[in-house]
Amino acid sequence: MIVGVMLGVTACGSKPSTEATDASSVETAGNSTTEESSESLASETETSLEYVEDTVISSELLTLKMPEEFKGKFLAAIDDDAICIYDKESNEAGYGGFVFSLAVDKDNTLIPGGMYTKVGELAASDGKIYNVCKGYPSEIQWDSTKYNDITDAVDYNKLYNAADDIISNVQANGNGTFMYGAGTKGEELYSYTVSKYIEALSSDWDANKYEEEGLSPEFYAIAQNEGDSALDDIGFAYKDITNDGVDELLVGPVSGSDEPSVIYDIYTMVNREPALVVSGTSRDRYYGLSYGGVANAFSGGANENGVKVYNIEPNSTELMHQYTIKYDAYTDEKNPWFISYSDDEEGFEAMTEEDYNSRLDMLDGEYLKLDYTPLSEIAGIDYSKVDLSKYGTFTNMLSDFKKGMGYANVKIGDTDVFFASTGTYEDENNKKNAIDSSLFMYTDTGIAYLGKIESAGTAYPLAVADGCVFTCGHHVVEKHTVKDGKLIIAEKAEETFDADGNATYSYTTYKDGEKNVDDDSELTRLFEEYEKAEVIEFGVEKP
Repeated sequence: MIVGVMLGVTACGSKPSTEATDASSVETAGNSTTEESSESLASETETSLEYVEDTVISSELLTLKMPEEFKGKFLAAIDDDAICIYDKESNEAGYGGFVFSLAVDKDNTLIPGGMYTKVGELAASDGKIYNVCKGYPSEIQWDSTKYNDITDAVDYNKLYNAADDIISNVQANGNGTFMYGAGTKGEELYSYTVSKYIEALSSDWDANKYEEEGLSPEFYAIAQNEGDSALDDIGFAYKDITNDGVDELLVGPVSGSDEPSVIYDIYTMVNREPALVVSGTSRDRYYGLSYGGVANAFSGGANENGVKVYNIEPNSTELMHQYTIKYDAYTDEKNPWFISYSDDEEGFEAMTEEDYNSRLDMLDGEYLKLDYTPLSEIAGIDYSKVDLSKYGTFTNMLSDFKKGMGYANVKIGDTDVFFASTGTYEDENNKKNAIDSSLFMYTDTGIAYLGKIESAGTAYPLAVADGCVFTCGHHVVEKHTVKDGKLIIAEKAEETFDADGNATYSYTTYKDGEKNVDDDSELTRLFEEYEKAEVIEFGVEKP
């Protein structure tokens, strides 16, 4: 149960008492009678919503069905785009009784985090995608003089614990689709971000490339030191450390010890796109905290070290500073223990060694031990180096697929082509898409490798039209086909920029090669063709 001091934030129209007690104050409140407390609270509670007891409750976009076991034990109300559920006994006694709400975030005002968590997405009938959020009580909503805590408030507790099951069965109205859990799980959100690390290690990126792509320099150092085994030594984990219902991606060194896991790169979701929050190094490393947030352990030399504690702002890469403690004998050799509640060097004040150690011990108990998955477990297969004769058929190739890989069979030109992608992701219709694939065809001697194609990101899934497969980036479109047993570029249009931002355009065909053109008309035409092409649907299991 989340207990706070925010009043009326998620009460869906009811105004709770300004003197509501939390669970820690129950014993003190025991000096007053239950009757007095109830009368006081009831007199200060204003209700502006019309409550109903129907087991089927519909807002504009969603319909929620309450289980029969709760009939007569709850109240429901509609507040704009939110369905609000209350414990009837607590509400009618004047204690609010708010249990949870389910809200469609049409205006992007219910930023997940704090009193809301994201529980899924709604693909509305107009084609728009909205976050769907679960709202929590911001204060105690039952009679704390009658019940010690939420587990004692029987009906309230049952409703509270059933909320997720109830929400998972919600239906969208009209032609919309409610996707419970959509946009919350790391496997769905970060597969191509993870693949960037695999590409870096497999392609021997130099230090400058790591920096350009926003990867911690520690991963370059590991690659240099460990060589081919680097994929075993670097891992990733998905964990919601922002308490908004949406996983973050945490990347760091794999360790066999029981020590807390070091994190060098942290990603979060901003406007439904993965975004790098921060990168660390061995002397400036990060740890996840069990209650949410991150700790930055830093070292400024033999006589200076400390920890900064942050939360990540919802739907943002900004870090919200909580406090910093440091040991700094350079500043004061005799009393080197300091604390600051501002994220700058001017705000430090002295603290005792006992208080400093107490803070450190508290943090040590909160550091997370992550179950990192080594990159080697999901690294795609370099088919250019594989003896394909061992498979015989495309179906047999699936036996070597690693977790997350996908497949498709598509006719390109006059050739039946087998696609093997390094990863897939779900679109709004729960279909699996991909942005890369190795391509194969049958020949008289067996399976032949044609090559690999790749788009720039998940905004450009592989698509096919008129015997060609499209790959795209923000400023380039390519049409690939198979001709005489070879993968070729049938057409390509590209926009490039010089150092001053001046654009130039090129157009390439298989027959005539590349030439410069005056404007972006060819690029625009190919983008229009891509938009009309059929996105390739991938499978992830054997057919």
